[in-house]
Amino acid sequence: MLDQYGRNITYLRISITDRCNLRCKYCMPNEVTDVGMKNILTFEEIWEIVRAGVSLGITHVRITGGEPLVRKGCVDLIRGIRAIPGVETITMTTNGVLLRTYAASLKEAGLDGLNVSLDTLDFEEFASLAGRQNLKEVLDGIQAAKEIGLPVKINAVNRKELNPISLVLYAQQEKIPIRFIEMMPVGYGKQYVGRSNDELRACLEDEFGKSEMITYQANQKKQISEQISHMAQTLHTKEVPIGSGPAVYYRFSELTIPVGFISAIHGKFCESCNRVRLTAQGYLKLCLCYDKGIDLRQILRGEEALRNEKNIQKALNEKLTTAMRAAIYKKPAAHCFEHPEEMTEINEMVKIGG
Repeated sequence: MLDQYGRNITYLRISITDRCNLRCKYCMPNEVTDVGMKNILTFEEIWEIVRAGVSLGITHVRITGGEPLVRKGCVDLIRGIRAIPGVETITMTTNGVLLRTYAASLKEAGLDGLNVSLDTLDFEEFASLAGRQNLKEVLDGIQAAKEIGLPVKINAVNRKELNPISLVLYAQQEKIPIRFIEMMPVGYGKQYVGRSNDELRACLEDEFGKSEMITYQANQKKQISEQISHMAQTLHTKEVPIGSGPAVYYRFSELTIPVGFISAIHGKFCESCNRVRLTAQGYLKLCLCYDKGIDLRQILRGEEALRNEKNIQKALNEKLTTAMRAAIYKKPAAHCFEHPEEMTEINEMVKIGG
């Protein structure tokens, strides 16, 4: 569906838990506590919301957390979403700690690809940053996904202390794309905002040669890279960056892998934003900066009187669709990260959905 600014909203990010098995300083340090399972959406409730979203034009679903793989039955959730007609792609963002255990099951259930968060390859720095000594498990998880043919990308947050060179060399060695995400001033992340992605790209050019944006013609059916997922999207401009999300990919002269940059702060892409977020507690969030949205859990759990009706799913779908349509239409024009004093979102990122 179109929002009030004419943007086509096709992408739903679903946080399925606010729990995590790491304690990354910029996201979920030890001070953060979870809200309890009774306050988290059930799988059945998530499926209802996805069905309503699909009826509004949602075609791409990303599963996030917290850490989604710590939620029991995550594979069953994926399988249930895959069974919903109209869902074109299902992807997941994970820290990778449990990925070796679940990679094969996730692929069998219908997952199309994974983004693995990896901010350092140094074991001591990983333990300091994440509060746990699980780097080996993360690297093993990436290998497990590769071995079964599940597409993987690496996500690295462009924080103050980032060493990008070693991460790029690792991605080159493993032949998987890497993307650098500008740290957003949300929750604990405010303390770790680093340089811009433009500055980072200039740094990478010093090491890996000149870069150029990877684009393709929308009316051409041409394979650009087997390593970049979601390339078969229907796009409406003559020349566009690869991918369905906000990443802009570059080709460096001395690299064979694509390097992506998600530049929320210094490369504001709000005018083409195609996404909304569903928190683990069922709040449909329209923009990271603001607390605007709607509580879908309240709609789902406030309809007990309908439980005995024969067309309960139809009734719920209509209520959810109406509520979601009205909320999405009012999606804000742009974030205000450059003016933090205007932000109304006060929750940590883990409460919003990473």
